Parts: sequence; C-alpha cells; structure tokens
Amino acid sequence: MPPQTFLFDAPSLLAGLGQHGYRTICVGGVTYFSRETPLGSVLPAMFDEDHWRPEFCSPEIDSTRHQVDQALDLADRHRGRPLLLFVNVSATHVPHGHYIGRPADTTTSQRAALAYADEHLGRLITTLTANDRWLVIMCADHGDAYGDDGYHGRGIAHPVVMNVPYAATVLQGRR
Repeated sequence: MPPQTFLFDAPSLLAGLGQHGYRTICVGGVTYFSRETPLGSVLPAMFDEDHWRPEFCSPEIDSTRHQVDQALDLADRHRGRPLLLFVNVSATHVPHGHYIGRPADTTTSQRAALAYADEHLGRLITTLTANDRWLVIMCADHGDAYGDDGYHGRGIAHPVVMNVPYAATVLQGRR
C-alpha cells in the first residue's frame, strides 16, 4: 500500500475521518437530509453535525445561497480543525422551472439551475480556499432524462440517469 493511502478501521469513511480528528458536517438540501421522516434521518445521522432547513430545498429560488451562507458560517466556526464539509445542493433537483419563470422542468431550466448554483458554489470555494488547502469534490447523485429514448425523470435505469457528473481537486490556499 502506498504511504499516502488514507487508512482507517471503521465502518464508513465518515467514521474513519472521525478517528483521525475530523469533524464531519452536512448542509442538506433535499428532504433526504430533513430528519422529518425515518428515511430523512439516515444520511444526517452519519455526520457529527447536520443542518437542514426548508429554505435549503429546491422550491426555494435562493436555496444555494442559503446553503452556502450556512456552510461558510460552519467552516468559520470550525477553523483550525480538520473538517469534512458536505453540501447537498438542491437547486438542480426538481422543481427548477422557477429559474426560467416556467412551471415545467426542462433542459433549459436545468441549465439555469446549474448556472445559479455555480455562482454560489464559486463563492463557497473561493472563500474556503482563500487561506486554507481543501480537497474539493463535486458530484451529482444522478442524471436526468429529458425525453432521451422517450424517457423522462430520474427513477429509471437509463444511461443519462446513470451518468453522474464528478470532479475532484485539491485547492491550495495562500498559507
């Protein structure tokens, strides 16, 4: 095993990070992070700290701004300690037609939701990496079908739904 391999003896990555002194924090967006139902309690329970409010959800037109504000406050409060900060951006989840002023969710409204979220995620990344080094991982949890082969939605086993955008990079702060 290469010496730079991160090893831990725990049932999950989050627990393993905890063994190495990390605080794990989640800023949930979709209701799977709301703790309003048994299913909505599973993911948040995996973190040391979890935050979810209705204004973090996709029907709220400014959901990502609210989430980024919360994430930046949490990162500031935990400065100087190893931190895993997980932000579940909900703006790209349906409904997102409100970003173009129409009720239907389309590829156009998805692009508008992505542009909106990118603006605020850019602020999050720029602020976090101004002084500190961060591993930044951005990924979706699924794709969406917009008429591909006659399919619409995400609860199907179609290649466009299984195609999940992903990026990972280490961003070095000025310190």
